[in-house]
Amino acid sequence: MVIAKGHICTDDVETCTYNASTNSYDIVYKNGKCYPYSAGNVIFMENPIKLDPKNYIIETQNGKYLYDIKQIYEFTGPYSKYWHIIFANFVHNYKKDDLIIQNNCLTDKKSGSTFDYLREISGLCKLPDEYKDEEVILKKYFENIGFVSDETVLSLYLNPNNEPIHRCEENLIFPFGCNQSQYDAVRNALENQISVIQGPPGTGKTQTILNIISNLIIKRKSVLVVSNNNSAIKNVLEKLSKTKYGMDFLVAPLGSVANKEMFIENQNGVYPDLSLWKSEINSSAILQEISEISSKLEMVYGIKETLARLKEKRYNVELEAKHFDEFADETGALYKTVKIRDNLSSEKIMHLWQELQRRTDESKKMSILFKLKSIFLYGIANWDFYKQDISKIISVLQGMYYQQSLKEIDNKIENFEKDLDDNKGDFEKQLGEKSLKCLKSAIEERYNWKCLRSIFTKDDLFKSPSLVMQEYPIILSTTYSARNSLNVKDVQYDYVIMDEASQVDLATGALALSCAKNAVIVGDLKQLPNVIKSDVRKVAEQIMAKYNIPKAYDFACNSFLQSVISAIPNIPSVLLREHYRCHPQIISFCNQKFYDGDLIVMTEDDNLGKALMAIKTVVGNHARDNYNQRQIDVIKEEILPTLDVPNDEIGIITPYNAQVNAIKRQIPEIDVATVHKFQGREKDVIILSTVDNQINDFTDDPYLLNVAVSRAKKRLIVVISGNEQDKKGNIFDLISYIQYNKMEVVDSKVYSIFDFLYSQYKEQRWKYLKDKKRISEYYSENRAYNFILDLIKDHKEYSVVCFEPLSMIVRDMSGLTDKEVRYLMNPATHVDFMIYNKVNKQPVVAIEIDGYSFHKEGTVQHVRDKLKDHILEVSGIGLLRLNTNGSGEKEKVLKAIGIE
Repeated sequence: MVIAKGHICTDDVETCTYNASTNSYDIVYKNGKCYPYSAGNVIFMENPIKLDPKNYIIETQNGKYLYDIKQIYEFTGPYSKYWHIIFANFVHNYKKDDLIIQNNCLTDKKSGSTFDYLREISGLCKLPDEYKDEEVILKKYFENIGFVSDETVLSLYLNPNNEPIHRCEENLIFPFGCNQSQYDAVRNALENQISVIQGPPGTGKTQTILNIISNLIIKRKSVLVVSNNNSAIKNVLEKLSKTKYGMDFLVAPLGSVANKEMFIENQNGVYPDLSLWKSEINSSAILQEISEISSKLEMVYGIKETLARLKEKRYNVELEAKHFDEFADETGALYKTVKIRDNLSSEKIMHLWQELQRRTDESKKMSILFKLKSIFLYGIANWDFYKQDISKIISVLQGMYYQQSLKEIDNKIENFEKDLDDNKGDFEKQLGEKSLKCLKSAIEERYNWKCLRSIFTKDDLFKSPSLVMQEYPIILSTTYSARNSLNVKDVQYDYVIMDEASQVDLATGALALSCAKNAVIVGDLKQLPNVIKSDVRKVAEQIMAKYNIPKAYDFACNSFLQSVISAIPNIPSVLLREHYRCHPQIISFCNQKFYDGDLIVMTEDDNLGKALMAIKTVVGNHARDNYNQRQIDVIKEEILPTLDVPNDEIGIITPYNAQVNAIKRQIPEIDVATVHKFQGREKDVIILSTVDNQINDFTDDPYLLNVAVSRAKKRLIVVISGNEQDKKGNIFDLISYIQYNKMEVVDSKVYSIFDFLYSQYKEQRWKYLKDKKRISEYYSENRAYNFILDLIKDHKEYSVVCFEPLSMIVRDMSGLTDKEVRYLMNPATHVDFMIYNKVNKQPVVAIEIDGYSFHKEGTVQHVRDKLKDHILEVSGIGLLRLNTNGSGEKEKVLKAIGIE
């Protein structure tokens, strides 16, 4: 190839000869003329590399794609590369930098191997019923793909070592409303080539998707919105169709053959009247106003979050205080309020408790000096108060601590509510209105809406996809048909938004990523994953064994959402935390059980005490063949007659189709379905019929339970067998949670854990030890506590409290000797640590840290250890003793709490 004075002249050159004596090139052109050029003005290149045209998509700077390429030869010069391209009917030379080139990422060994695996595994994917009669088979799609552009987000998924694109975005709009998590999720989506939004139930996932779409539309981008089910994408269309927005004319619902035919038929060739959408105000001025409002709203969002957390804390502390009162009543530790200084804080009360507890632990009596100090420091001048048993005095202080803590929480709530009133204004309303105005103005400006609109044929979807996309920048499809909506061989979407990605398999999800340059993956790892049958799983495992690829791509073990999170390190991700659907007591179960308390409950308690109910049927084996008539009778005769809501706001969820069919026959006026059919829906009242005589692993599935519970907006009623159930499991946790929240008396040998009281006690105890210069004791306890926390950190349903007295744990003393009872009731007798279930507050296993010399056989402490061992054994609480010089502690602890 010859370049003379910067111009490619190869096609016109007959010969090009270097003249060493003059350090110049003599170029003879095909017209017979010869010209000398100094060596610096000529680039002469030989020995090109032959490239496979199948591995490139080539576009010129004026937007023209190059087709019918037979061969490509690449020449390398000192500063640039050049391509000699042989077409079917002609030849042309190009400077490579003048071309827009998409490379085939499958030429990369890692990407190619992973794609080959996905191609093979795609034959195992089951398509939804709506595609049964169509030639839409994933494996055929994969077999027809030999080129995956390195500009698609699929390229990044196949080889996460590729550097993802990151952008800075300003002037975001939120026409569908917003909160802090949604704001972060929208920004994340627009600034990153791929991002994840985890959307737990009732957190505004669709609202977030609509805000992302709005920002893409205003930037004149195209977006493909896909989901594994039609209801999710219909929800997007319905929201855009509302009178307030009127943006459904931007949407093309495609995907299946039937949807495409309906779209073609429903075109009317006209635009809606957009005259009212035109804004006289400069769009940049509106965007500036939106930016300023967004900044102000950050403070409002912070106050709202703090208020929600405080209200949740208040409910939990008040509930625990009621359980404490019940404990005090049962144990005869009834306390009379004692007059104290009016402004005495909960911290001061805790400090006095610490002082008394220390005296108890050291077997010291209360001296006159201590009593005098109490008068001056705490205002307790009642001498009779000090004549009580010290355990009762501590009970008085504990009760006072609860009450004072509640007052302090109430004061904080009052202050933050005042701050909210002072700062709220109508910023949220302004943000939505101004964002919508800005969006509509941009749309009005984009479309020549007074003219007739193009009407597309079915062939146009394949032959003119870019024109369709310009008219309809929002394309809706099921995930399975992502590549089939438009001809993506010729055009790529700017974005694909994949909803319900936790229910999408790897092959289907990857296919959707092949259509777009950027992706937003939306789902919830705590809700229903994609279902893989055992026979399919077995074949999938055999296929996986043939490929040397990371576990993140294992079809049998991952949903697409999980795969993306595992495959791409540090993928930008946002959890939508603010929950707006369920009664606080209902969603708090899911929050504690499945989301580690990360959700912020924004709904208000109606204080009616009806949100939760558990009904146990009479003992007996009423369930047969996944059908339980006794539970149906309870629903018909005991539950439905008491409900004061319309039938269309009642839903019955059950794990088995047999029970669904029976209920449909007997109660046809009520909506009933399995959990899988209820995902994405909600009702004021949900009745959960568990069916089983003994809860099995299928019914106890955490994903099923999370979805079932979070369908209920106002009331959740669980119907369960009266047979004795295993004291472990998700259903057991739910029933125990309901009983704890409703203060129901249960036949139990133990009390629920007073976690607020003793978590606060722990902090104050360590502060007390540091203040008293007992540094060695402080560090020893702190180290052990953090050691145990670290052991259970991967099991979020558990937590740990320290130093809780045995008398506040053991409820039933009937199996104990008098000596054991006396030891138990000693206020100095406590467990070092108690691991407990955070959801139902039930103790799981006690842990004692034993120093060898102090606890060895023959010592007084060893005798006490034996007493404690037997007391806990009789009470059904496991006890694990860890030696300070022991090993294998993690395995021992996990085994003790039932995790092998």
